[in-house]
Amino acid sequence: MMQPESEQKKGILERLPKLGRVSQLILLIGGFLVIFLPIWYVNQGQAKQQAELKATLSNLQKMLAVSETPKAKFEAELAQITAETEAAKAVFPKSNQAPEIIDSLLELAELNDVYVTQTKISTSTPQDSAGPVLTVELGLKSQCAQFQNLLLALGDRLPTSKITGVRFEAPG
Repeated sequence: MMQPESEQKKGILERLPKLGRVSQLILLIGGFLVIFLPIWYVNQGQAKQQAELKATLSNLQKMLAVSETPKAKFEAELAQITAETEAAKAVFPKSNQAPEIIDSLLELAELNDVYVTQTKISTSTPQDSAGPVLTVELGLKSQCAQFQNLLLALGDRLPTSKITGVRFEAPG
């Protein structure tokens, strides 16, 4: 059975309210613009927002790629410096080591043909020092070459020693 023409499927323009053809076209364009303009606006903002998000992502990746945090790095450096300080303190002679130091100096002098004429030991605590300072004064008698050898050996045996004064006297 055939349906009458009025009941057949109507086209889109025929389904619109009874308006003129120009009004129908304007209504269709308006509807299209109402849908298209917001989508176009959102699409235009995407590029800027994507660039910001990519920059944030790259910053986060850099932060996560760092193997150590600055705090951990500083703590490791502090631990290393503390260990080095403790090792340096262990190397410095203490006042109770005076007999061993004197024995070592006398042995060095004997090995280098230097004669010890006088010994004096004192302990002091200067204000700028972390602890007591052991001072050993020696009177030595020898030729310059043997004295130089003694100084070189002293640097090897007691590397933390400090010579604060030397007085040379001519024989006679």
